[in-house]
Amino acid sequence: MMTFKEHFGIPNDTVVDFLDIPLEEDLTAFICPFLIANNRDIQLVNEIYAQITAFLQKLNRNFIVPNNRIGGLEFLSHLHEPNEYRLGYSGRNKGSGIADLKAEIIFVSLRNNRFAQQGVTITNEAHNVLLLVKGIGQDIMSDTIANVSRDILAEFTEQQCIQYGVQTYNTAIEYYDPLTSLWSTRNYDLPYYNGKVIILLPKKIASGNRQYTNHYNYFLAGNHIAKDILNDKVDIPDGKFIAELKDGTKKIIVKQIYRTFRKPKNKLIDFVVNYQGSLLEFLDYAKTHYPELDMSSIIE
Repeated sequence: MMTFKEHFGIPNDTVVDFLDIPLEEDLTAFICPFLIANNRDIQLVNEIYAQITAFLQKLNRNFIVPNNRIGGLEFLSHLHEPNEYRLGYSGRNKGSGIADLKAEIIFVSLRNNRFAQQGVTITNEAHNVLLLVKGIGQDIMSDTIANVSRDILAEFTEQQCIQYGVQTYNTAIEYYDPLTSLWSTRNYDLPYYNGKVIILLPKKIASGNRQYTNHYNYFLAGNHIAKDILNDKVDIPDGKFIAELKDGTKKIIVKQIYRTFRKPKNKLIDFVVNYQGSLLEFLDYAKTHYPELDMSSIIE
């Protein structure tokens, strides 16, 4: 497949900071809020984290908590399909009407979430929204970050094009301005392919298809529920969760605990309340267990 590096004459063995996207089809990859939260030591990534957090703070405070539906949908109507990144599920709807549908999904999903309704600050962080809010999956969260932080990513693209001598054209883009708490526009010099603008993504914040709900459930099974079972703090339903080894040592069967105790996304809040601090523990766990996308296994 034709990639950005190939088309613009960047040698294939050149190590770059951006995701080398295919230009004629979408890459099944997403902007990952867990990778953003775990790479805040990188200035650009920290700026993205701060910008999406400011956006969610306004969304929750001004529209979700007071149930200001009209204002909320207008605020969210700026979340257009970010085709310039060449990311997401192939074959998905790219029409202009998709923005209104996504606005509706995001507003209703947050309004139906107990933490968001109560203004709990947990839902001001994108990775927690992805993990805990039913209806907001990888694709919607990725597209939201792509829209909100478009200025930061456009500037990153501009710098990469200067570094590698890629031809660009002055282009107006829309983004969320955390200083004014409003949507704004600004011009950047960006590359084009077949008449369509391109914005590049730092490799550090791109992931493949991930089910963080399952990962969090499994993490809790092995690190919290297992301890409760060993300490007789849980009423154990029928099933074998503990195996006794020849030397008498007890071994927890994590897979069985996971299958028995796992909760759907809309019920994970119960785990968050019961296991205080588990969200931060899981974020730290994700840093070592769920790294950035490995492009070598995708693009040959």
